[in-house]
Amino acid sequence: MNFHKTTVEIDTAELAKAEIALGTSGIKETVNRALEEVNRRAALEKAARYVQNGELHVPDDQTLTAWRAPRG
Repeated sequence: MNFHKTTVEIDTAELAKAEIALGTSGIKETVNRALEEVNRRAALEKAARYVQNGELHVPDDQTLTAWRAPRG
């Protein structure tokens, strides 16, 4: 994992709200968790677009049931 040390001005009220929302404490943990969350949401939105555009196959219930059935 690569890290970049920097100095930034952070709104402390917004930081406090983010800490509560993310369940974190401290600037470093909160900022890193917020970045992870933004990237996670972007990946989910991208996957949703694939599904909406028909570019990603989503199996139906019958197929899922067949996949889960014991083999042998």
